[in-house]
Amino acid sequence: MKYFLILLLLASCGSLKPTAPEKKPDFFKVSWAKNLDPEYISGNLPIGLGAPRIFNDTVYMGSLSGVMSAYDIESGRVLWEQDEKTPLGGPVEFFNDHVAYGGQSGRFFVRHYMTGDLKYAIDLGSPVESAPFYFNGRLIVYLRGHQIVHLDAETGKIIWAYKRAVPVTTTLQRTTRPLLIGNKIIVGFADGFVGAISVDEGLLLWETKIVEQSKFIDVDLNPLLIGGVVITGSPSGNLTAVNPDSGAISRSFELSAQAHPFVKGEQIVLGTNDGEVVIMSFNGEILKRAKVSSQPVSAVGWWKDHLVAASFDGKLRAIDPLTLKVVDEFALGYDYSAVFSDMIFTDEHLAIYSSRNRLYLFK
Repeated sequence: MKYFLILLLLASCGSLKPTAPEKKPDFFKVSWAKNLDPEYISGNLPIGLGAPRIFNDTVYMGSLSGVMSAYDIESGRVLWEQDEKTPLGGPVEFFNDHVAYGGQSGRFFVRHYMTGDLKYAIDLGSPVESAPFYFNGRLIVYLRGHQIVHLDAETGKIIWAYKRAVPVTTTLQRTTRPLLIGNKIIVGFADGFVGAISVDEGLLLWETKIVEQSKFIDVDLNPLLIGGVVITGSPSGNLTAVNPDSGAISRSFELSAQAHPFVKGEQIVLGTNDGEVVIMSFNGEILKRAKVSSQPVSAVGWWKDHLVAASFDGKLRAIDPLTLKVVDEFALGYDYSAVFSDMIFTDEHLAIYSSRNRLYLFK
């Protein structure tokens, strides 16, 4: 598929040709930006897959150089930073007065969100490349080795760990953000299955295969609970709705997405591998659709009463939600820059992290 070719190109190129950043004053106004590209020898380029987080007027971002930084949201000034000595590829999670995150070495850290003081650090054994999930005094951490670990958030004690055998040839090593429904954790797996794991024991309650291709079949779209069904999918297959109690497939939508869908009012918004932005009803009726890019849309969101889409051509686009016409664009500054993880929105700010390890704060 087209977006896989782009991903392979990013991983193998020795260098990328910079282009002049394109900025228009109408919508995308850069408040500040940081170059977090790590030092590397000419060869494979380090690709940023992480995402920032915003909490209490502070932007938190880990870098592939191993440094976790807290930035003042208005000025970009560093409030605190810690060198964890392991590449940090996943977003953080907040609970009580703490921020939690992990690194590629498998080391997991919990620090005070204002000072950066360490509460505890533990080794989980496999890279942490997604955001932890906090609930009821517990942390769920999805590891690269297809493991899910359930921790006591205050002490770091492991309550249970679930491990799934998945052939490495089938996966892009992305993970979904877990969805908690009652006593079940709904997650996607790298072998084309979506499943439910019991919160208390870590037992697999059900699993359903929703992708039939032979490779790149990760079910890595964040699951959404809509109208009593869970909607998720893989870039290699159709968006699929399953029953959260049994795993039975309720329906399959004729859409394939790389970008995590989101709910706005009573509608689902998603970006497709064909470069489209699509708005559909909960029952799957396509209400609006428009092609906004020649490359796949990698992330979508809502900001300042507009849709915002990032695509594999290295551009952010502001889109009128009524007409789906592009009203403004911003180029991320390098050929084939993309946004592979979440775009983070507040009422006033938009934070994004590009695949070329640039952190942007728009206002």
